[in-house]
Amino acid sequence: MPKHPTKTDRLRELGALNPQPQRVHAAWFDSAGFFDANDLVQVKYEMLRHARQDGVTKAEAASLFGLSRPTFYLAEASFAREGISGLLPQPRRPKSAHKLTPEVMTVINEHHLGSSPIQARTLAQLVHKQLGISVHPRSIERAIARKKNAEASARHRSFKVAHERVPSLRDIARPSASGPGSARWTGRHRLPRHVARSGGAAQCTTAAFDLVDGDS
Repeated sequence: MPKHPTKTDRLRELGALNPQPQRVHAAWFDSAGFFDANDLVQVKYEMLRHARQDGVTKAEAASLFGLSRPTFYLAEASFAREGISGLLPQPRRPKSAHKLTPEVMTVINEHHLGSSPIQARTLAQLVHKQLGISVHPRSIERAIARKKNAEASARHRSFKVAHERVPSLRDIARPSASGPGSARWTGRHRLPRHVARSGGAAQCTTAAFDLVDGDS
């Protein structure tokens, strides 16, 4: 006769099995009965209810139920948006990249800080412990690399805009060392690319010579 799956089996299959039920310290979860520390959906719901109804802080509620504060905030937002269904695990995807949900990235960003960032393998273990989601370390490495590249590009663009300067006519053409009245092209500054392309190079050169002659 085939063995019927247990509740634990079904929770594991659905991705709703709490990976660390021993960290749930709420007294009403101690005795076997209605409350089940293995049921991650129920644990999250009770964590939110305890903070909302019993007057404890969000940090205290998260600690009591063995979850992180980022997990609390994400669960709170999901519950406010979708009700109890928001606490259900997301459908499993075939590719690891699809598992990098905002909730997963919050855990990664929370721990991947400082001068000694945590290795991807350790981050994958933390994600599995806190969220019950398995993510390949290479997927985490690629996500971190994408974030670094995006930040570097943003810094480069900001630096370029802040330091971009169009030279004045006095900078483009200056008197040479041969004495006053001589208007020679010194080549100290190149014309802006957009000026050269637009055919304004000759005009700028003429204006520069006029400016030098006027100074003499």
